[in-house]
Amino acid sequence: MTAKQSHFLVVGAGLAGLCVSIQLIRKGAKVTLLDSGQNNSSAVAAGMINPLVFRRTTKSWRVDEFLPYLTTFYRELECLTNRSFFHPVAIRRLFAHVQEQETWMKKQDDDGYKAYMYRLNEDDALYAAVSNEYGSGRVKEASFIQVSTFLGATKAWVADHARVVEETLDYSNLNGAYYKGVEYTGIVFCEGYQAKTNPWFSYLPMDQTKGETLQIRAQNLPENESLNRKCFVLPLGNKTFRVGATYGWKDPSLHTTEAARAELLEKLASLTEEDVEVLNQIAGVRPTSIDRRPFIGTHPELNKYHIFNALGAKGYMLAPLLSEEFADYLLDEKSLDREVDIARFTQRSSH
Repeated sequence: MTAKQSHFLVVGAGLAGLCVSIQLIRKGAKVTLLDSGQNNSSAVAAGMINPLVFRRTTKSWRVDEFLPYLTTFYRELECLTNRSFFHPVAIRRLFAHVQEQETWMKKQDDDGYKAYMYRLNEDDALYAAVSNEYGSGRVKEASFIQVSTFLGATKAWVADHARVVEETLDYSNLNGAYYKGVEYTGIVFCEGYQAKTNPWFSYLPMDQTKGETLQIRAQNLPENESLNRKCFVLPLGNKTFRVGATYGWKDPSLHTTEAARAELLEKLASLTEEDVEVLNQIAGVRPTSIDRRPFIGTHPELNKYHIFNALGAKGYMLAPLLSEEFADYLLDEKSLDREVDIARFTQRSSH
């Protein structure tokens, strides 16, 4: 079947569902997108794109492939939608201890790392805008997505090129590849943390991770770069900043908590003594997999049921290229990266 003969029902209009829809449409497929209006993970994400994992001072998984692709992907979407949402930003990592500084110094000239690390200099050691006991390092090739603008603009673009239906999927109305009288080539589930209640994919080992962030106003925090130590501090303009994020596994609700607010303010206090003003607090629940790799692929017994989910905290970095690889898998039967293919769980359970 050619792309032009195929028609996919994509369930969920968050980051995952929108990227999959865009890739399928651009390859010539017909798409119907179901939007329940509950994009709680995508909508509250900070949208940070950071090529490094600070905890171990290592590169993010497949970053050498993801970064060039995502830059082109988001820039093209800005042109297509006539909206601006992709913004390069410097990230300053404030070292937590001497060993982290030493690790940075060892890696900054390594061929695999120097594309993402500025060499440490005296200014980094003397940086005094915030508490900087052990020095700091700056990250290259970082950026952030203005999430609300991105979601609104891309959903409008999809609506211009496909059918968008504002409804929650009724599982009981799904009969094979038929839904409400229409036969689809395949059903693609991009339901975020709600996949835990999906009748066909709930077997996947998914955690529901709750994250909360604050929006603050501060007079003295730097507005030309994002800061990171214990929390991130992302400048939004006009002396406002996003501070986050907490990680909670016991409470999958979307209610904000005093405990998270206190935790974030305490972490912020380790950076600055300034008395900041809290403007807003938001909570979201994101799906994360047990092995920290996305869930992508086809149900082991129902070959028209597919999933693209659990992109995790680095979703805005992973989604562009992984969604293209997924579209190629659906339309041209190209193989998936074995690290993301949900067959990894089916194969394990069968032994």
